[in-house]
Amino acid sequence: MHTSTPAEIHTATHAARTTELAAEAAAWHLAHATAPAAPDLRDRLGEALISAGIRLMQPAHVHARIAQTPHSA
Repeated sequence: MHTSTPAEIHTATHAARTTELAAEAAAWHLAHATAPAAPDLRDRLGEALISAGIRLMQPAHVHARIAQTPHSA
């Protein structure tokens, strides 16, 4: 069984945070570039970012449970 070292954990955490910051920056630039023309788009983009952030903060077993739950049509 592989046990992660503190350096590996730090590297993975840093990479995840860097990716998150890059996505936020891209979304911010997109929202501000289109803000005068499309406030609804900016709002939807903000809601999507919040939703993605909430999903990223949830433990993996929550995602697995949601994926296994049958959806009614």
